[in-house]
Amino acid sequence: MAKDRFAPKPLNDIMAGLSGRLSSYAGKSQALDKQQTLLSEFLGANLSGKCRVSNYRDGTLMIEAVSAPIALRLNYLKMDMLSHFRGAGMAELGQIKITANPQASQRLSPNNASKTANATPAKKLPMSEQTADYLNAIAADAPPSLKAKLEKLARHGKK
Repeated sequence: MAKDRFAPKPLNDIMAGLSGRLSSYAGKSQALDKQQTLLSEFLGANLSGKCRVSNYRDGTLMIEAVSAPIALRLNYLKMDMLSHFRGAGMAELGQIKITANPQASQRLSPNNASKTANATPAKKLPMSEQTADYLNAIAADAPPSLKAKLEKLARHGKK
């Protein structure tokens, strides 16, 4: 009789096949975490919050920066960073590659979305009557298209 390939498999059989891969993922994750800690020690709190270790493979450490200027600054520090990592026990490290990835900022601060959702709106200050008078004075010498907009804005201060 043929084996039913759609029959449910016992959980032990599934986990036995995955245990090797899961342990390798856990080991890689711990190694990347250690490398991130070393990077944070080297860069300090301000700059380390703007970059992260994304991968380590074949003696190459990949670092993602949130913007091109941060990546450029890290490139200037690359040789010192390489010495720091080697001194911390990563003798096999051959090179560091730094890339700019704007999406990295979302990964660096997972609470970012919740902060923007819970952010209170900015306090709206009323425009003073004096500011409205200044806007009207500027509008007197402005071109017609700008004059209409400045007068409309000045009316908010007269309310």
